[in-house]
Amino acid sequence: MRVLKRTKRRTRKPVFLSTKLRRRKKVWRGIFWFALLSLAALPSVHWANRLLYQKQLQTVEPFLQPLPLTKRGEGRGTRDGKLWERVVIVSPHPDDETLGCAGLIQSLLQRGLMPFVLVFTNGDGFDASIHLKLYEVKIKPEDRAAYSRMRMLETLEAMAKLGLSSQQVIFLGFSERTLAEDWLWKGDEKFVKVLAEHLERIQPTVVILPSRYDDHPIHAIVCSIGWTALLRLVSERRLSQMPRVFEVLIHYGEFPRPQGFNPSLELLPPSDLLLTARWYYLPLSQEMRQRKWEALNCYRTQKLPLTWRFLKSFVRSNEIFAEPFPLTTQPDRTGEPRSLLAGLDITQIALSAECRVREFRFEPEKGQHFVQTSQTPQGQIFIQLRGDSNSHFRYGIRIAHGASPASTLLTPLRHGKTLVANLPIPLNSPAVIVAFTGYGRHILDVAPLVLTEGVENERR
Repeated sequence: MRVLKRTKRRTRKPVFLSTKLRRRKKVWRGIFWFALLSLAALPSVHWANRLLYQKQLQTVEPFLQPLPLTKRGEGRGTRDGKLWERVVIVSPHPDDETLGCAGLIQSLLQRGLMPFVLVFTNGDGFDASIHLKLYEVKIKPEDRAAYSRMRMLETLEAMAKLGLSSQQVIFLGFSERTLAEDWLWKGDEKFVKVLAEHLERIQPTVVILPSRYDDHPIHAIVCSIGWTALLRLVSERRLSQMPRVFEVLIHYGEFPRPQGFNPSLELLPPSDLLLTARWYYLPLSQEMRQRKWEALNCYRTQKLPLTWRFLKSFVRSNEIFAEPFPLTTQPDRTGEPRSLLAGLDITQIALSAECRVREFRFEPEKGQHFVQTSQTPQGQIFIQLRGDSNSHFRYGIRIAHGASPASTLLTPLRHGKTLVANLPIPLNSPAVIVAFTGYGRHILDVAPLVLTEGVENERR
């Protein structure tokens, strides 16, 4: 007798038991707990930044001294006039003059002095802002031109808030996108010549430059161009005196700490740069801080979420200025790394004392392969990287002599984490040495070394 088996009835699994849905629920549950923990940790991060600020304040305070903003002449900074009689502020982008010098501009205007603001680039390299402000997916040349005009008008509006006439603001109009390639790789001298012409016409007693330690490559490049123009003008006697030069730091790791709008806190220099320069501070009154905040709000193209939080950090109770020491070994970001690729991150640039380089000739007829003929003095430049150098990266050194109308490009030899370049001729001060690294056409790290020993002695 044949027994018929009852076939199992196929039933569809409930939706809430499906593997796909359960996996998706785990993902959303993880996102929920991560967001909850992040919100819970925000107060801890805030108070940790405050504690780090208090610790930094105790370390930095003994190194700060008031900026000598007086009407009387000073022997060190000028020979026959007021120290701050003719001030030139060189701004890399249209907004850096407000971030670093809005309080200084107001202080000079209160004393009846009219500073000049030279805006070096037109700021056309901020692609994220162009996409958002002009609603363009693909950026065209006319979009960059329109964006540059917007930033120029914002600068004039901000300077009007501070009380500075538009006649004191000069736009050099260089493109941010081609500046690094043209100056460092091609050695185009138009940047130095144009800046030198304006400085010769103004005959400044004080020049404010961007910092040589700035993380932003454009800031460090403009610093090197500014020093090159000044040293050439002095060597060619086109300036009646060497002006006193201060540098302003904008981008440097977590500087300024804590970030955000904190007008009651002080602006403090990074601890690892205290021994590289003489640091000055300029206190700002409540009214000056309010005007600086109003001027900063004029830069509507910069009001992006992360960018705007950083810009607001410069509305503080003071402004700081650095007068660098003449160094032949200069650190460059000895703290946290600035690049994810360690082989592109410069940590130090140094100029060695002159060493004897032996020259040989080949003489096989005497049974000697090489015979020493002479010894010539030759200096070397050493560049220390955070990681090992790589053949896929580009490394270079641009040397601009104070007495020479043209600069020289050197390609260093790679030895692990060290780059070495021999100087073709003995290097005498004054000169500007700019070490840089890049990938493809992009310059990612710039470290200028300014040799001003002879000029400093002349000023004193």
